Amino acid sequence: MLTLKLSPNSPTELAAHVVPEFQSFTLLVNSETADITVDDRARLEFQCPDIEGQPLYLEVTVVFCFEVWELKNWLAVTVLPSQQAMIHRLRYLCRHHTSEYGKLFHQLVNDFCHSNQR
Repeated sequence: MLTLKLSPNSPTELAAHVVPEFQSFTLLVNSETADITVDDRARLEFQCPDIEGQPLYLEVTVVFCFEVWELKNWLAVTVLPSQQAMIHRLRYLCRHHTSEYGKLFHQLVNDFCHSNQR
């Protein structure tokens, strides 16, 4: 099983990785491989900003992949519902930063669009 990594430095950065356009709790992560597709399962190694020490491992499903080459390594992954307690904990960490939700996703799309207009 492929292992993805996400190590935000703060709850604000974590909130920026949340993709609110999806119904389930979904995070945008950078993958080092392009050999992963929608519906693939992976393990997300997550270093939580409020916990020092060992990373947490979450089971996730890939729900979105960019098709354009420049963004190919970015994936949207959904934490499996069986890990509901962890989903609540992540939402709790982000509770004061919901205005940051989706910012990374929108920034990637906008940067790509502006770079191709030249």
